[in-house]
Formats: sequence, structure tokens, C-alpha cells
Amino acid sequence: MKEIIEKVICYLIVISAILLIFSCFVRGGYKYTPTQEEAQNKPNAERIEVSQPEVSIDETEIDTSYTPETLALEDYYDQLELLALCVEAEAGNQDQMGKRLVVDVILNRVDSPDYPNDIRGVISDDGQFATYNNGMIDQVEPAESTFEAVTTELSSRTNTDVLFFTAGGYNSSCEPLFVYGNHFFGK
Repeated sequence: MKEIIEKVICYLIVISAILLIFSCFVRGGYKYTPTQEEAQNKPNAERIEVSQPEVSIDETEIDTSYTPETLALEDYYDQLELLALCVEAEAGNQDQMGKRLVVDVILNRVDSPDYPNDIRGVISDDGQFATYNNGMIDQVEPAESTFEAVTTELSSRTNTDVLFFTAGGYNSSCEPLFVYGNHFFGK
């Protein structure tokens, strides 16, 4: 599970870095300044003195307690991990779009007033996801493509209507919408 959290964090860091770099270039805020070593190694280059600020950390100022914000962030990452595990267990044999549609079902339910309002509540809701109820969710390791499906759908949903999916036929509780891969989707 720790590896899953690390992968999700890594994706978020990479996306943030890309956005930061892009915004610097768009605003013209990026200006390369060579290090002192680079400047001294260039022939006929102007010598640049680079001073390194002294950093001192007063260990009594470091807060190691959990705040409501850190606990909320930890819970958020735990729920994203659960989402990736559920998608892998339910749609690990599907292509990228099939996985994204399963992510949509879960996120659409979170947004719906008819279901619990968080990922954990939706997935653990009685009788809703067989892989959660039968323990299969604890036996899978999400693939890279599953993490990609989760991060893609978190930023922009493919389908905001789907609330149900089953293999082998439409759920009797839903209005049939379409079949994709091995899954029958409905609302």
C-alpha cells in the first residue's frame, strides 16, 4: 500500500512540476543563471560570485504533530489508493478506457446524493463492489495504467452519467447506457 501512495504522490509531484515550469515560461519568469562553477569554467566568462545562504533549523520549531490538514491529506491519499485498488480488481483486465469508465462510476457515485459522499464509503457500501466484499481488492497491485486512469479521471471525467457497471449483462436496477469491453454500463 505504501508503494501505491508513493506512486500517486509521484504523479502529483510530476504534474505540479510540469505546471510550474510551464507557467514560468508562459510568464517569461524563467531566467537561467549559471552556477559559480559553470561561470568559472567558461573561457572569457564574467566571474560570478554565488553566495549560499546559511540555513539554520531550530528543532523546537518543527511541528511533528498531526494537524487536521495533514490528517485530511493522509485520508485523501488513502482513498485514492483504495480507488486504484478497486479499479485494478474490477477492471484490471480492461483497456485504459474500460478502467477510466470504472473510475467514473465510483466518482459519479461520490457526487450523487444517493450514495456515500467519499470514495471509501462508495466502494465499501454493502453489496456494491464484489471485489471489496470478497477480499479480491486486497490481493491486487494496481498497474501503471490504472494509476493513469485514476489521475486522468480526477482531472477530467470521461462520462458523468455512469453509475453502474456489471459483467455479463445490465444491472436490473439501472437504465442501460452502453457496453464497453466486458462491462455493461448504466445510470
